Amino acid sequence: MDAVEFPLSARVRAARRRLVTASVAGAVVVAATVTSVVADAVGWVPVSRAVQAGLVLVTLFVLPVAWVGAHAVWALRGRAELFLAAGEHPRRRPTDRQLTDHLRDEHPLTPLWWMVSVLGGLGTLCLGVALPFAVADGAVLAGVLLGAGLAASLIALAVSVPGIRRSDRRGSRDRRRRTELWSLPGAVEHRLSIPLLGTGDGGHPGA
Repeated sequence: MDAVEFPLSARVRAARRRLVTASVAGAVVVAATVTSVVADAVGWVPVSRAVQAGLVLVTLFVLPVAWVGAHAVWALRGRAELFLAAGEHPRRRPTDRQLTDHLRDEHPLTPLWWMVSVLGGLGTLCLGVALPFAVADGAVLAGVLLGAGLAASLIALAVSVPGIRRSDRRGSRDRRRRTELWSLPGAVEHRLSIPLLGTGDGGHPGA
C-alpha cells in the first residue's frame, strides 16, 4: 500500500499554527521563569516572590495543560479528516508523518486527561498539606485561596478518571478502524504505539 500525502483542511492547519504558538509562548515563559529565579538568586536583579511564584505556577500547571490541549485539538481534527479521506484514496494510506501526527494508538485526549489527573493529584497533595497551616496561622485569605485550589484539584481528579477511560475506549475503536483501512509496516505500527508523553515502550507513564 503506497503512502501519499492526504490533503487536510484549513481548520487542521490553523490548529497546527495554534500549537506552534503555544510551544513558542511556553518556551518564552519557561525562559522568563528560569531567568527570574537565577537573577534573584545571584543578586543580579531583585525579583519579587509574588512574580516568581506566579511564573512557577504558570510553568508547572498552566503550560503543560495548554500545550497538550492544543495538541489534542490538532490531532483530533486531523484524525477525523484522514478517516473521511480514506474512501477518496483507495489502495493508498497517509504518510508516516501524518499517521504519527494524528493516528497514534493513543487517543489524542488521553494525554490531556492524564495531565489533568497528575496535576490534580499534585495540587491535592500540596494544597492539602498547606491548608491546615494557613488555618492555624489565622490567614483567612490564604486559607480561602488554598481551599478553593484544593476543591479545584479534587474536581480535576474526579473528572479525569472517567475521561481517561472514555478516551481509551475511543482509542481502541480508532485503532480497529485504522487497521481495517490501511495495512501498515511493522516499524510504523511500533511508532504509532508510542504515547505522546510516553517512554517508548507503548505504555503510558501515568499507568
